[in-house]
Amino acid sequence: MPARLGGKTIDIPILSEMYSDVLQYFSKLPSLIVVLIIGVTLIRFAQHSIGRLLQLARLDRALIQFVSTFLAFAGWVFLISLIFSILGFPQLSLAFSGSIALVLLGVATNATNLIQDLLAGIFLIAEPDFTVGRKIRVLSVVGTIVGLDIKKTKVADESGHVHFVPNKVFDANVFVIENKDNMAGEPDTIQRA
Repeated sequence: MPARLGGKTIDIPILSEMYSDVLQYFSKLPSLIVVLIIGVTLIRFAQHSIGRLLQLARLDRALIQFVSTFLAFAGWVFLISLIFSILGFPQLSLAFSGSIALVLLGVATNATNLIQDLLAGIFLIAEPDFTVGRKIRVLSVVGTIVGLDIKKTKVADESGHVHFVPNKVFDANVFVIENKDNMAGEPDTIQRA
C-alpha cells in the first residue's frame, strides 16, 4: 500500500502485506459469523437434548454431566477446527481435530473400571429381579439391596453395615437373588459373564 509523504509516494511493503491480509480475512468475516452462530446454537441444542434424554433414561447425574461436558467439548473443538479451516489454516484445523482422538484415548485407557461399572449398572437396572429390597449374595457380601445406581449397588447386611459394591462385580461373578415369590423357597441364581 503506497503512502504519501510530502507529495512523494512511498511504497512500504509491510503495510501492503498487512492491508492485503486484513482484506483477505475481512472477506471471510460474514461466513465466520454465520458458522459461529450456527455452531454455538447446535452445541447448546445437542447438549440440552442429550442431557434431557439421559435424564429421561434415569441415568446417574454424574454420567449425565460427563456425557454433556464431553459433547460440548467435542462440539467446541469441531467448531474451532472449522473456523481455522475457513481462515485458511488447515494444519491448525487438523491438529485441533486430532485432540478429540487423544482425549478419547485417554478416557478409554484410564476409565475402564468406570466404563465396566456403568455398563453393568445399565444391565442391572434393566434386570426386573434386581431391585431395592431384594436379598442378594455376591462373593462374601450377603444382604438387602438398599440403593442402586449406574455405578454401584448398596447392600445392607444383617448387622446394618452398608457395602458399596461396584456393579462390575455383579457382572463378573455369580450372584444369587432370593425370590420371595418362589413357592419352593429356592433362590434364583443369575449368572452374568
